[in-house]
Amino acid sequence: MAVAERVDARGKRCPMPVLMAKRAIAECRPGDTIEILVTDPSAPKDFETFARLEGHSVSWETRNELTAIKLTLSTAE
Repeated sequence: MAVAERVDARGKRCPMPVLMAKRAIAECRPGDTIEILVTDPSAPKDFETFARLEGHSVSWETRNELTAIKLTLSTAE
């Protein structure tokens, strides 16, 4: 899956990574995938809640202190 936008939110505490992702979403189309790089350990849970509320799908992979969150935007209008 190609990434349409990347957001570097390393060092930012929630809710800042979610707010930064919302700005990136505004530049994307339905079905696009955004990758958000975070170091806040609570970010995956926050993105899981955000995705559920907005109808997006989310996955993440953690390596050491860095988590790469992939948010695929809903295609529903």
